[in-house]
Amino acid sequence: MAFGKRQSGVGAAAQALNAGTTVTSSRVANEMAQGSHPFRWFIMLAACAAGLYHLLVGYGPDLWRDHRLSGTWQPAYDLQVTDGKCERTNFVITFCNAKIKSVARPDQAPIPHSFLMFFSSGGGEALVPVRSTKDRSAVSIFYAADTKLWNRTFSLIFAVGMMALLDLVALFGFLNAVNS
Repeated sequence: MAFGKRQSGVGAAAQALNAGTTVTSSRVANEMAQGSHPFRWFIMLAACAAGLYHLLVGYGPDLWRDHRLSGTWQPAYDLQVTDGKCERTNFVITFCNAKIKSVARPDQAPIPHSFLMFFSSGGGEALVPVRSTKDRSAVSIFYAADTKLWNRTFSLIFAVGMMALLDLVALFGFLNAVNS
């Protein structure tokens, strides 16, 4: 068919779709048809394991400490919260970060404090620094340590459960890719 000429009917559709051409197969297409490469599953397994480790080691001890010291928090007038903000993501998860610094010793480095919550926002709440009467070195924010303690606990349990489930799927995918 010449360029710029119109053709009506069945012949036009066949030429437009290249109905008579054959498809050649590539190495990548063959691997995709047989299953994924084990290296991809291993990367997913390692990423999920690192996320699980970060949740348990980075966030778990603070939550455990807050449960252990529950009911012993009192306002700490020698501390001040700076750079406090909460970011809500897709109306589901809220990440809050703050720095607690000493008013009595301004040369001391501020203590970073962060927490996460599901289905709750931290907007508008006062970030009041608190100290435990049992352990004077334990400082926190009242909103996180007392008001939203159970929300934080269930949020961590749910996040760890989801990360463990993804890790299990990645493990089975990796084992399946290695054995095939």
